[in-house]
Amino acid sequence: MENDLVQLVAKLQRDPVFYFNNCLKIQEFGTGELIPFELNEVQGILHKMMQRQIDRDEHVRMIVLKARRFGISTYVQGRFFHHAAMNRNKVVQITTHSKAATDVMFNMARTMEQNLPKEIKPQMKYSGKREMHWGSDEGGLNSLYSLSTVGGREVRGSKVDFLHCSEVASWGHSGEEYLLGLLNCVVQGFKTEAIIESTAQGTGGVFHDMFWDAYSGDSGWEAVFFPWFMFSHYTKDFKDDDERKEFKAVLGTDDRYGGEEEAKLLGVSCEFDIGGEDPLRFEVTLENLNWRRQCIRTQCQNDLTKFHQEFPSTAREAFVSTGRGVFPREQLNEMVLDAEKLSREVPSEGFHIPIQAYKEGRTKEKYIIEAQDDGELQVWQRPNKQRDYRIGVDVAEGLDIGRDTDWSVAVVIDPHTFEEVAMLRCKIDPDLLAWQLASLGKWYNNAQLFVERNNHGLVTLKFLQEIHLYPNLYSEKILDERSSRTARKLGFHTTVKSKPLIIDYLRELIREREIKIHSPKLLDELQTFVNLPNGKMAAQPGSHDDCVMALAIAAFGAKMYPASGQHQQRHVPFYRRPLKLFSPSNL
Repeated sequence: MENDLVQLVAKLQRDPVFYFNNCLKIQEFGTGELIPFELNEVQGILHKMMQRQIDRDEHVRMIVLKARRFGISTYVQGRFFHHAAMNRNKVVQITTHSKAATDVMFNMARTMEQNLPKEIKPQMKYSGKREMHWGSDEGGLNSLYSLSTVGGREVRGSKVDFLHCSEVASWGHSGEEYLLGLLNCVVQGFKTEAIIESTAQGTGGVFHDMFWDAYSGDSGWEAVFFPWFMFSHYTKDFKDDDERKEFKAVLGTDDRYGGEEEAKLLGVSCEFDIGGEDPLRFEVTLENLNWRRQCIRTQCQNDLTKFHQEFPSTAREAFVSTGRGVFPREQLNEMVLDAEKLSREVPSEGFHIPIQAYKEGRTKEKYIIEAQDDGELQVWQRPNKQRDYRIGVDVAEGLDIGRDTDWSVAVVIDPHTFEEVAMLRCKIDPDLLAWQLASLGKWYNNAQLFVERNNHGLVTLKFLQEIHLYPNLYSEKILDERSSRTARKLGFHTTVKSKPLIIDYLRELIREREIKIHSPKLLDELQTFVNLPNGKMAAQPGSHDDCVMALAIAAFGAKMYPASGQHQQRHVPFYRRPLKLFSPSNL
């Protein structure tokens, strides 16, 4: 019998799911009844993904974006409870966004502890309001299970083995500093785990930024998004086949449910690589959409935007802007769905524009574009020799001093179709940016460059004209108020008068579905471009609008200079003589 118990304990220790099913009790949602902790499909996928990361990296660093009521917090709670209750000298720290949430999660842990089988229940050394310490004066497990609320007391001790940060998007302005402090407590070693999870609460902020950094592979974290339609509870069956056929026939015709957006959702899918031969795949069904309609009516008060935030279909849709969006939400959501579908079918190509040749004066090698998966230039359509192109450019200072600094962005538009075919996004000095723009423009058949001349753009324009002799730069006619004479100046000048004009035109293109956008970053910025309380249009706090402005300028260029039908190299007489940009008459 004793040997059997030893074997049982060993199995419980190495197999968390076996431990959940046989040892842990949780309260059923809605009824409060105590039931065995059995993983739903979402929890099961997360479990396998975390185990795979341990096998690969010997630790877990995961950030999870989710819809409502998936049970992610419950799963992490059970997982970490198992770690602490079945292993010696472990420290678990769980931090939530509010006192009420902390109390709920601690009560969940208390319920788990109180209902453990007596054969495996560890000895309690101390139990407080928000922590349990297993062990005794003579030894024992010596494991600590502690909970706290963001902004509250400091985490006890200097080391944490397992960290769970819950609903981080709701942590507020001080959340980033507090999160950094918690992460610094996590032991950088074998089989430690840090889980950050949240539903989205608008764009900007530490959770938004960390998720997209991880999603793009720019950090040591793994990003996971769980769309609403993968959860089996979020379906509603039809009475019979006739009702199903009738529903399908009117799909996408009711604006209350998003109109065309609803129709485009049918067949949208997501995949999860959990280590098998084939990824696990979920697809939107008519039954999902039937439940969606009911949810919009009953749970979201007929507010489609609220459904998008609470039950997102894509990661980008989850971060619905909390400000007054400038661009129409319905069309943007459709564009996001189209872009994500296309990215699976025809992924973008990555390219790099090296600057070494320019620095060393090797003129024969100057204008080279090299294939590179993670390059700063993303291309969806390579240049067509029979097409002419427009490139809108927003120039930043170039100093890379943190993630909150602006980017220099160039968006390439095909004016024949108003489709984004490429985007350059980098942090580089304005003079070196000129070299990259010259390379990009030459590649796209000497595309017409519309460079914003505000601030640092003057430097970029000077180098494009005088050093690179670029043949197709946009200029505009300027009236000199002193002399009443007109002159031409290089570049596009963004002013309080010109900015509303180009933004309004871009809004029209999006509203009428006359522009096609591929870049996820650009779509993200369009969703966070809002009307501010001071009356200005800009990125909401914590976000950027560099891509938006580059796109707006490119779209303006495509409108002012429509496609010629066949590419013709443009030579503007004004540029046959160098323009002294910094002479007094031109400032």
